Order: sequence, then C-alpha cells, then structure tokens
Amino acid sequence: MRSSFIVFTLVALTCSGLADKTCTPSFDYCAEALIESKGFTEDDVKKALQGTGYENEDLNNVLLHCTNPGQVGHAKLCSSGCHEPASEGSHEC
Repeated sequence: MRSSFIVFTLVALTCSGLADKTCTPSFDYCAEALIESKGFTEDDVKKALQGTGYENEDLNNVLLHCTNPGQVGHAKLCSSGCHEPASEGSHEC
C-alpha cells in the first residue's frame, strides 16, 4: 500500500510540473532565467513574489534566490535590470 502511495505522489508531481522545476539551492537567478530555462512558469514566479512588495514589478528587474530545488524566494529588485552572467547561478543586479 505504501509503495502505491509513493508512486502516485511521484506521478502527481511529474504531471503537475513541480518535478520539472530546477534550481540549485543557494544560487541566485533572474526571474526571466527561471522562466526561460529552469522550468518555472510566470505564475510560479509571481506566487514567489507575493508579500514581497515586488508583485507588480517588471520580471526583468527581479532576482530570486533558490532556497530548495524547485523553490525560490528572497526576492531582490534590480533597478537597472537583472543581468545574466556566463556562470550558472551567480546572477546579479
């Protein structure tokens, strides 16, 4: 019975897209990079911004910190836009 529950949970996560979201914990990512190449949707990013004061900001100006694989938070506003350097996860304002 327990293995059936585990299989069901994994299938549900895969179908919901949660398993497809990838980010490395302790790395920072531009919101647009999360959407374009890390499996996050615009809605995912907007939910992460709820309660930060940045809900209505242009996503090109938002930097998010990966707290766990597939989870982001600790938003930072980049007044001159979020920049995407060559190395993974070291995005900065």
